[in-house]
Parts: sequence; structure tokens; C-alpha cells
Amino acid sequence: MTILVVDDNAPGRYLKSRQLAALGYRVHEAASAASAVDAIKSNPIELAIIDVRLPDMSGFDLCKLIKRQDASLLVLQTSATCTTPDDPVAGLDQGADAYLAEPMEPAIFAATVRALLRLRDAESHRELLIRELSHRVKNALAIIQSLIGFTRRSATSLDEFEALLISRVPAMARAHDIVMQTAWEGATLSSIIEAVIAPFGSNRFLLLGPQIWLAPNPAVRFGLAMHELASNASKHGAMTTDRGQIEVRWTADMTNPPGLLNLSWIEMGGPEVKAPANVGLGSMLVGNLLAPDAEGQARFDYRPSGLWFQVGLALSDRIRLA
Repeated sequence: MTILVVDDNAPGRYLKSRQLAALGYRVHEAASAASAVDAIKSNPIELAIIDVRLPDMSGFDLCKLIKRQDASLLVLQTSATCTTPDDPVAGLDQGADAYLAEPMEPAIFAATVRALLRLRDAESHRELLIRELSHRVKNALAIIQSLIGFTRRSATSLDEFEALLISRVPAMARAHDIVMQTAWEGATLSSIIEAVIAPFGSNRFLLLGPQIWLAPNPAVRFGLAMHELASNASKHGAMTTDRGQIEVRWTADMTNPPGLLNLSWIEMGGPEVKAPANVGLGSMLVGNLLAPDAEGQARFDYRPSGLWFQVGLALSDRIRLA
């Protein structure tokens, strides 16, 4: 954190600067409004501590000037000549974020500075969250647009289109819910799978693998891919019989760093499987959802005993061992 101390009184400026430096802050000094403006232009100042009396401009006017140029820059107004209760009011009305009359206790001065900088941190965090939310919304809309396109091409009627879309969007919402529980930090692979398979009967699934952490975007896309596989199994595969089961298995291969996550979806106990003549749109959707992190093509192996789906995902800061 960098703080600017503006005071034409050299001993007072020195005292405040030394107190701030002792607290670990970087400090710039200015003895006039003009030199303060120059310092703000050439340095990343987070907080300006401005005395009311300056040789070329009042501290009140300097505060107004600074706030017009950068409303986010914090200002602590100080004065050794505060004679009426109106002086702090005037300083705050001119845009200062806090006001202290001198002489002031060092502990009060330090606590006020820390409180103001906490405000700056909170505002920066809020802006970061807004930008992140905007980014997430754009990604979510892009995925939904892709889902609508795939669903339109695979549906043979309006009713089927509606049914398919209604099943896919809630699956995306369930994956979002899991990610939201960590404030958009991400989610474990197992928690995403468990969330999207729940409507199909979790007791029919066996999940085997180490703890894998997914960043938000791959977590949501992976959840949709798992839902698509489960939905297909409920219509054509293992989930159509009472004894059908699905094993989802993943391992981390660290032979070539940063490594590879190998995932298999294995259906068993269902009807005899015959390979389709053409690649279905559902398979294309699964492949497209996983493509950003996949190493090579996702593979669908239609064995008589049941579908085997395999994909390798590159380990990275987006997909990693937990």
C-alpha cells in the first residue's frame, strides 16, 4: 500500500510519514497541492493524507480536485487548526473519507488509516467480483446458446426440444450450485458428478478416483457432459434395466508433468449395445463440452455389454489434484 502525506509543516509531515513507514506502508511526501498532484500522477497512491492549510491551495480544494480526477482514491483530511465543529463537516462534505484533528493519538491515526485501507480493499474486491460475475454470465450464456443449438438439431418435434432443454438446463444449474458453495472458487470432480447424477438414482453409480479440483468453467461443462451420458443411459443404456449400473472411474497419470486425468464411464447390466451408424448429437455435445481441456478426442466404445466412454483431460491450474 502506498500513502501520500501532504503537509507544508515539515515536522508534522515527517512525524506522520515515520508513523506510516513503521506500520509497513510505502510513503510519499508533498509540501504543496501542486507537488501532491504530481505525486499522484506518477505513483500508485491508495490513500492521500491532506492537511487543511497548504501554501498554494486549501486542503479542502485539493481533496475536491483529487476526487474529481479519481473518486476511488481515499482521502484523510487532517488539521491542526480545527476550531469549530463545522470544520470536520466541511472536510467530509468536500469528499474526504475521514477527518482527524491534530494533535492526534498515534494509535487513533494508525487505526483510522487501517480502516480506510480496508474500505479500499473491500471496494477492490467488490469490483473484482463484479468483473468475475460478468465473465461467468457470458460463459453461462455461451454454454446455454450451445445447448439450444445442439438440442434443436437433435429434437424431432417442438415437444421433444422442450423436454430435452428442460433436462439440460437444470443439470447446468446443479453444477452452478456446487460451484457457488465455494464462492466460485471451483468444485471437486466427485461433487459435480454426484450433483448431476442424483436425479437418475445415485445408488446405481459407483464413483472411483482421487480428489480432483475443477475450476468453475470446466466444472460446469463437465457436469453437463456427465448429465448427457446419464440421460443417454436412462433412455438407451444401463439405466433402462433394474440391474443396470454405471461405474465412473478416474486416475491421474503423472508420467509427463503436469499430468493427465484419465476418466472412464462404464455401463453394465443393461441391454445389449449396438454401435450406431452415425455419431449422435449427444455424443458430439459431450465431446464439445470437454474439448477445451481434452487431450485428443473423447472415445465412445459401444461394447455389447454396455457403453464405455473414455477421455483424457490435461491437468493444469484449471483441473488439478486436490
